Amino acid sequence: MQNLSGKSVLFFCPTFFNYEKEIQASLERLGANVVWFDDRPSNNVYSKALIRINKNFLKNKINNYYDSILEKLAGKKLDYLFFVNPESISLESLSRLKKAFPEAKCILYMWDSFKNRKQNLELLPLFTSKFTFDPHDAEKHDLKLRALFYTRAYSNKEARNIEYDFLFVGTAHSDRYIFVKKLLETAQIKNAKLYFYLSSKLLFAFKKIFDKSFRLIKYSDVSFKSLGHHDIADLMCRSKVVLDINHPNQIGLTMRTLETLGVQRKLVTTNKDILKYDLYNEANILLIDRENPKLDTAFFDTPFQPSTQELMFKYSIDGWVSNIFELE
Repeated sequence: MQNLSGKSVLFFCPTFFNYEKEIQASLERLGANVVWFDDRPSNNVYSKALIRINKNFLKNKINNYYDSILEKLAGKKLDYLFFVNPESISLESLSRLKKAFPEAKCILYMWDSFKNRKQNLELLPLFTSKFTFDPHDAEKHDLKLRALFYTRAYSNKEARNIEYDFLFVGTAHSDRYIFVKKLLETAQIKNAKLYFYLSSKLLFAFKKIFDKSFRLIKYSDVSFKSLGHHDIADLMCRSKVVLDINHPNQIGLTMRTLETLGVQRKLVTTNKDILKYDLYNEANILLIDRENPKLDTAFFDTPFQPSTQELMFKYSIDGWVSNIFELE
């Protein structure tokens, strides 16, 4: 396999659960010299909100931000311009970047759907290679389909004693909570570990008072401290089965699906898309109906079938970078 030894990569990615750092580290492991910038000129709540509503509200600020980056990089040679899920860059700023580095290959990866990032559609003609995690976007906009990845926190984990039969980690949306609790009760799963995340105790108390559905949520099931990748991986390693509940409108594989592959644990998921991917193995993955969920107890009793090294590498972050940069 080729590598990126001696190649220079200008990498733009919004800060998001440290994934930008993980991607940069993977590029560097493959030999690249990487310069990273946040795609957004600012990460305060006000700026993030305006960018997501309509980035033109901050047009001058965004253009000035990218002009300052061009000034910092004046005279440098770049081999790649790499954008992951851009939110703010304008057509004008991207055009200036391409003009400043005419020999650089321009790569795009979207881990969000264009229905949530419609403003990025005008940027597509300027990219040399275009990838997405969304099968519908891949077909509609002629992009290459590439699933997400699991990071090194979820790989090469030592064998651990199983403490929990069932694990769920996710944000505390009330419909999700009710679904999980009902599912566990129906299957009579008692030794379960649930982590529903909310940003503050005050928010939880507020929702308890004003949101009827939140009155059913137990305090003991809610965590107010966000879990890091190593924390989640450790919990997965101590669990027999991991539950993945995708958003009803989401297309493509979730990050949780791939993280579960990384730690080599069984997965119960509501995501029908799983059937279309080569990582699907009915011995390790159980698809359940969102409207009428039923857990096959035999699935819990059969042993996990280890994945091949080829499959593990394909869905690792290094495999993802190798695929995106066409090193395979």
